[in-house]
Amino acid sequence: MTPRPSRPPRGGKNGKVTVPDVREIADRQMALGRRLLWLFLLPFVITAAIIPAFFVLNSRLSDVELSSRIVTIERLLLSDKNYAWAIDQYEQIAQFKPSAQLLARLGVLYFLQDPTNERKAIEKLDDAKQYDQNYWEIYRSLTFIYTQTRETKEAIEAGERAIKLNKYDANTLNNMAWILATCDKENRDLQKAEQYGLRAVNLTHERNAQFMDTLGVVYGKKGDLDNARLYFRRAIVLANSSEIQSVQTHFNSIFPTETLPNPMENNR
Repeated sequence: MTPRPSRPPRGGKNGKVTVPDVREIADRQMALGRRLLWLFLLPFVITAAIIPAFFVLNSRLSDVELSSRIVTIERLLLSDKNYAWAIDQYEQIAQFKPSAQLLARLGVLYFLQDPTNERKAIEKLDDAKQYDQNYWEIYRSLTFIYTQTRETKEAIEAGERAIKLNKYDANTLNNMAWILATCDKENRDLQKAEQYGLRAVNLTHERNAQFMDTLGVVYGKKGDLDNARLYFRRAIVLANSSEIQSVQTHFNSIFPTETLPNPMENNR
């Protein structure tokens, strides 16, 4: 059998390594080094790409959990009116994730729990401004509190700010209509009260008894007794058992010799 010829050694015929051979070896080693470096860096590149995605995902999961907790708090608060418990829950959340929304809600809850402790409620609302001074619900809550405490100038100032930030805020529009119609003569503005009252009623499609009642008061103060009767009658039809007495009281303050029919009594 003819022997297989062996591969001649690199270099010339004398077997010496030439300069081109050295360059080829060096190029191959450099290429191998680049491949090894890439393999070494690949896990770090992948990790760098995954970490931001992990934090985004983790943040989204945290937000979902927080939203679920808030829904639970509000659901139970609606059913049992346990303001102390709701305040405690919101305070726990605010310790690790404070926000304008959470602190604004805490402010109004403190007032609903104890309307005589106005200072605590306003402190929380002032804290909320530090996170977002343009969050409209801060001023909506301030309008409500100042309306209840009959601090007219403060209520009007907060209400105007709330409406500027959210022109669809029917509650603030209603509160502004009430305060502008029932405050002292110096700050009274029946024209603007009518404007705000009508917007609140229209935004809620004439389905809110309190808003209809407010508009009845506004028209009564203006001397437009026909419209006053119209809106009081609409209000009493929509009113639930806890609202009927308020509507009748407001009606009697303008029509002391008249009686507002109570549809609930007629249905007995």
